[in-house]
Amino acid sequence: MSNPYPDNAYRTRRHAPKDLSAPHMRALRKELLLVRADVERMELAQATVELREAVTHFSWLKFLVPGFAGARMGTKSGSMAGFGALLKEYPLISSLASMALAKPLRSTVAAGAKPALKWGSLALAAWEGYRIYKQVRDEARSKPPAADR
Repeated sequence: MSNPYPDNAYRTRRHAPKDLSAPHMRALRKELLLVRADVERMELAQATVELREAVTHFSWLKFLVPGFAGARMGTKSGSMAGFGALLKEYPLISSLASMALAKPLRSTVAAGAKPALKWGSLALAAWEGYRIYKQVRDEARSKPPAADR
């Protein structure tokens, strides 16, 4: 009941793989890396196109991102309009904008805004209280005193 044939008797025989020399392996790896880079570049371009299509309803974005409005319509705009063109023409404005959006300045502004907001709200509450007091006092003066019985 034992099988007279070995397990690999019916398998196709493969030729032994050729050993590639070191320069051939390097060339093969280089081509593989180049293909991977091309694929990733194409995926990035596709993701960029999908992102632009996803945010087309943000009409204000064309003022911030140069060339966004032209890319949405499929053509490059000849003159970039809006805030992006201003930033490109005047780099000082761009530097000031990035400085204003930087974290240290934001934290300084936020640290200064907290007490200002607190004291401002207290001052507003005091002012409203004074206005109500004044209104009640004026109504009391304008009302004729009730005659004693």
